[in-house]
Amino acid sequence: MKPAAITYIVTRTHGLRTHLITPRDIQFLAKTKSLREVSDNLLKTEYGTEISKLPTKEVDASTLEEIFFKTLVDRYFLIAREAQGKMQELLNAYCRRFEVENIKRILRARHGNKISEEPSLIPLSREHTLVNFQALHNAKDVDEAVGLLRETVYRPLSQKLELYRQADVTMVLEAALDNIYFGRLWQLVQEVSDGASLKDLIGGEIDLHNLLITFSLKARDLSANLIDEVLLSSSHKLPLRRLRALTKGRLEDAPNTLTTPPFSKLASAALTAVSGGSSTPLERIILKQLYEEASTALRTHFLEAGYVIAYLLLCECEARNLVTIATGKQLAVSEEQISQNLLGN
Repeated sequence: MKPAAITYIVTRTHGLRTHLITPRDIQFLAKTKSLREVSDNLLKTEYGTEISKLPTKEVDASTLEEIFFKTLVDRYFLIAREAQGKMQELLNAYCRRFEVENIKRILRARHGNKISEEPSLIPLSREHTLVNFQALHNAKDVDEAVGLLRETVYRPLSQKLELYRQADVTMVLEAALDNIYFGRLWQLVQEVSDGASLKDLIGGEIDLHNLLITFSLKARDLSANLIDEVLLSSSHKLPLRRLRALTKGRLEDAPNTLTTPPFSKLASAALTAVSGGSSTPLERIILKQLYEEASTALRTHFLEAGYVIAYLLLCECEARNLVTIATGKQLAVSEEQISQNLLGN
């Protein structure tokens, strides 16, 4: 029998899912004529309360992005608060993805010892993070920023600094952050009752991250040994031995090396992206696959714990799509191009 705590949080999530903007309405927003029209149409959604507080002259893409991500964070932590037992522990760990993303953004800003304007961060209250983002931003370079993380769960990051210097790309450190994040999640997935559907979604995201790391770093002609050291230590349906075979071979052989679905098809799309044959960035290809799997999970894991993770991923997809639409409208990007840049939900 399914644990009562799992049944409760899945049922609660079914109710919250009805608040998501439908794919049809996302497409409608992409076809609106102006940023103001986008914000007006969002007044009747969960974003409406915050948007209605904005003076007309302050409605811009940056302000709306902050509202979109604040709502996303609130949705995640609402679910985590209402869960119980191991599922709550897992969801609290899952919510750390925002903290990890903010650290990545700061490391990118510090890369190359370039002091830039403060990067746009996902809004997190002090109760949701122990990381001092302002101190990280004030660091003079990546080394100093990583040093400030030595008293946190991200202390293993310092062990990758030499690899980062060799590669001269922040993805080395970003992958180390992901390894810490997903390592803890993967451990908790094994401890949750009814965890098979969780393995499919969280394990699937781990596999996709490893694919992104492999293609991104191999496209830079980095050594197979370096890439192997950067890969996430966990995997699900994409064995690490397959990825290591890919790092040692030619990138163009990837579709034949990664033979199982959906990885062969993804490898072909990724190969086109990194070779410059596509206008679609590699990360967007990976994210689209992730969110497509989440959409499928809402149908196939209807009464399982994985339904909760699928819902949260689609909340994330919605926020990203709204940022794409708002930014596109402000920059006068064509409706067609905005629609092509959407991740789907």
